[in-house]
Amino acid sequence: MEKLGFTKKDTNIIKGMAIIFLMIHHCFKSAKRYAGYEVIFSPLTQDIVIYLASFLKICVPMFVFLTAYGITVSLKNRNNTLNVTGKQMVSYTKHRMFHLYTGWIFVFIFCEIFCMIYSRLPFETYGRNIKGVAYFLIDGLGIANLFGTPTLVGTWWYMSLAVSLVTILPILIKIYSGIGFWYMFLIFSILSRQLGLTTSSLVHWTPVVLLGIACADKDWLVKMREFKMIKDSATVNKFLKFIIGIIIIIGLIIFRQSSISSILFEIKDGFIPFFIIYFLYEFICPVKYLNAALAFIGKYSMNIFLIHTFIRATYFRKFIYGFKYASLIVIVLLLISLVIAVLVEYLKKVSGYQKLCNKVNI
Repeated sequence: MEKLGFTKKDTNIIKGMAIIFLMIHHCFKSAKRYAGYEVIFSPLTQDIVIYLASFLKICVPMFVFLTAYGITVSLKNRNNTLNVTGKQMVSYTKHRMFHLYTGWIFVFIFCEIFCMIYSRLPFETYGRNIKGVAYFLIDGLGIANLFGTPTLVGTWWYMSLAVSLVTILPILIKIYSGIGFWYMFLIFSILSRQLGLTTSSLVHWTPVVLLGIACADKDWLVKMREFKMIKDSATVNKFLKFIIGIIIIIGLIIFRQSSISSILFEIKDGFIPFFIIYFLYEFICPVKYLNAALAFIGKYSMNIFLIHTFIRATYFRKFIYGFKYASLIVIVLLLISLVIAVLVEYLKKVSGYQKLCNKVNI
């Protein structure tokens, strides 16, 4: 039998699901998000939707996992080993950072121009003096969250995390290649508590980063998907794994929404998003047509992430929540964000920006 693999298409499918999770989370994580608007949650209740929407913040560690997975695979393919030299680490970091910024800068400028024309929001955000120019440049570098300086939209905080991940991941991969996952995970868990660093944002996401590295190296997702509880019947095996998976996910939702989850952050934002990704990989990725639609959404996930808040909250809140039905609100927000995300990519091509980036390619 042909061996399964966690492919680029699978990654985009998972990203597509993560973006849908993000939409639900940002629209309904609290009643304040739609205060003043009538929202119909049928067949669920408002409390259930808020509870599940809060849980769906796992979309962030899901993206972090996929970033760690992708960088690990890319670094290994580039150098034929994870035990890279310092020179190789620097070379790869420059290469990855270049591609991160070429994707980000165009969206940043696109949003800045739109907001300037529509409402002069950049002036309101950064100010009109020399300090404002500095704030604009820091935001343009995607590191406003690291410096605590103004940013045009709150969800752009993720860029600071993305820049940090690209910077430190080759180092973490190098350490992993020397001591392996379990020793690294244990040492990290002990040290983070002894040094009182568990509230640090970067430390908080480290467990899921380590899982992403290990999965890329050891093919854990593939092995879990290939594992057979019942060897004689593929149908029964799939059904049992699905039922058990659903039961585990229900337990993980209850755990993550409990107060104890913040103490065991390795499970909260480490094991839980990893298991959700495995479940989607096993049961959603193979579904014909659905997987193609999700992969298409996932292909533009970064642009959607960076743009959607302007639509949902900054400018068109009344329009979005005016659709009244919770499911319709999410669908409309997703479709509009996707259309704009595709338009941005089109503008990159027709403007010559993409061609220039390809020529410069580090």
